[in-house]
Amino acid sequence: MNKGIAIIFALLLTVSCASRYKTVINDYVVLPEGKEVVGVKSGLHAFIFETLTKPTSFQAFLAERYPVDNFRAPEFWVTIDGSRYKILVYDNNELEKYFRVSEFIQTHFDTDPDNSNRPKFIAISMINEYNEDCLEERSLYYNVAVNFLKTLKQDYYKR
Repeated sequence: MNKGIAIIFALLLTVSCASRYKTVINDYVVLPEGKEVVGVKSGLHAFIFETLTKPTSFQAFLAERYPVDNFRAPEFWVTIDGSRYKILVYDNNELEKYFRVSEFIQTHFDTDPDNSNRPKFIAISMINEYNEDCLEERSLYYNVAVNFLKTLKQDYYKR
């Protein structure tokens, strides 16, 4: 009898875990608790969007436009209206580490087997030259950051 109760309990637990909330990212989302940077108390917020089927990866697109140090997880500085901002792009492992990508619903599918290792979603954090999280909702730089990242995403989509 105890074994039967244990099986029922295990089935209920499995069903409750399987019915977790899923997120559809229509344009983009900004989520907290991303990469950690020295001088910032908690993890950075990240601008996350779904990748589209493209002949060029997002990282290659960035490498063509900006001087990046690391092709897999580019970090680079940009100047917007005279102020400097650092863009931090997450690699696949970081994306999984900080955000539950399995809870995102993919809406664009790539059938090319050569692209199977490409990330389905892209996450980017942005800090200013004082290490302030620009994507934190109360940040004075929030609109600057979101507008820049939306434009960057659109430029990539148009490519």
